[in-house]
Amino acid sequence: MIRILLFILAFPPVSAFADPFSFPSPNLLSGPSVKLNVVVDKNPVYPGGHFKLYLSAQIEEGWHIYSLQPLDGNELLATQITLEDNVFESQEHWQESPTRLIQDDAQEKLVKGHVNTAEFYNSFRVPKKLRSGNHFIKGKFSYKACDNNLCTLPQSLPFTSPVHVGVIK
Repeated sequence: MIRILLFILAFPPVSAFADPFSFPSPNLLSGPSVKLNVVVDKNPVYPGGHFKLYLSAQIEEGWHIYSLQPLDGNELLATQITLEDNVFESQEHWQESPTRLIQDDAQEKLVKGHVNTAEFYNSFRVPKKLRSGNHFIKGKFSYKACDNNLCTLPQSLPFTSPVHVGVIK
């Protein structure tokens, strides 16, 4: 009797651990592919000078992300760019590439957003007394993506951009 019990415990029937239903693919759970590229327009920069930081988001076909400045009533859908503490001083609000009006069937409303590519930039001033060398701008690109059937939960992509500060001669 003990041998039979050990045999059953050692070799359980396959159906005991079979998945009664299949799970959605990981891609459906995580949403579309959004890739973020970050570049600085000048290298090096100099104390007292200015530079621009550009973010370019590549959005998977069939999906869209929302504008930084959504239509009234859609504020919770807005894309956001937040920066961690850094030594550079932001000169203005983030600017974005032209948006499109999209009939979003998942939200059942007209929205302002980006398809395929979205570009953002901001201008920064280099403090006059900043030491030369490598510095970094760190932040988060937060977005919500939708196709015409569903929307993802809010996603965040961290980014870091090196900024080399040169010596004024």
